[in-house]
Amino acid sequence: MAAKIMLNQTHSRPICYAYAQELISSVPSKWKTARDEAIVDFKNIIPKIKGVVKNKIENLYPKEKLDVLKEFDLTRKESCFWFTDRDEKDERGYTKKTDRSVYADFQYDSYNGGYNKCEIGQLKIDDLIAIYFEDMVKDGVDVMKYLFLTEWGKKDENSYQQYDYNGKKVNRYTKEFRDLEDSINAYGKTFYEENDLAMEFTMPKSDHYCHQRAQLITPEEYVILMTWKDKLEVIQLKWYKQKNEMKAMFKAYAELIRTSRNLEQLVEKDSAFENCRSKIVGTGTAVALSSVNSSLIDECIAKRKLAETVAVVVTPKESVGV
Repeated sequence: MAAKIMLNQTHSRPICYAYAQELISSVPSKWKTARDEAIVDFKNIIPKIKGVVKNKIENLYPKEKLDVLKEFDLTRKESCFWFTDRDEKDERGYTKKTDRSVYADFQYDSYNGGYNKCEIGQLKIDDLIAIYFEDMVKDGVDVMKYLFLTEWGKKDENSYQQYDYNGKKVNRYTKEFRDLEDSINAYGKTFYEENDLAMEFTMPKSDHYCHQRAQLITPEEYVILMTWKDKLEVIQLKWYKQKNEMKAMFKAYAELIRTSRNLEQLVEKDSAFENCRSKIVGTGTAVALSSVNSSLIDECIAKRKLAETVAVVVTPKESVGV
């Protein structure tokens, strides 16, 4: 009889946690379908937003005047802008920042400051996860750990210590957590490249930063620019629903992995874990899994099997219209 593969905290269980994320991300969900549609809608409005910005900035100054200024080194390249459809001045005569202000930044590695009400071109880490969750899981990014530490995990009172799904204490101000954040934020560059977001324009030199000089736009142009924020909010709404579904399933799998002493106990519950065997090298008691979490895992298995069955019986032509 072959020896059982024992599970440990440092090598084999992390492999199983990562694979559990793959299983959960593949489960069909109406919220995932709705989220995918929202992501497509969001990406489709980007060219229109870029068009408004390009038309506005390129028509601010005649090319002939910019050419003259350039000869005397009086121009510079800029990628960030402040737009408003309210021509209101403060006591110093400067344009006032109002709730109708929109900030746009089309340089990926620029400073994403806190001055904005709506930052076109910049995606927060939560937006990147909502758009690229499945890609992150596929690429081996432990995105569930990030969600667990920032949203779901138990925290020590009066300290920065949090517990991941493996019961390990993690301080948010350590290299481990920063590296995890960096691996997620790296998808910002992917988003920039996929949607050709990088833009820069020749502007006269000024003593003011780009976010201190307002460019007046029409109410119609303001509405177009604000679709960036509106479409992102739709993605986040659908993602929130899907994320809560996956959260319950992942916690169930996390309990199963944490309480299993060997791989065979995992395979007994979900045969898909057989795929982890080749990844675990050299390193039985009954698993005390709660009935609630056991049923959630059963539900996940059933949904995956149903999806596989549908994929087999539906023809390619039929599947396009689904």
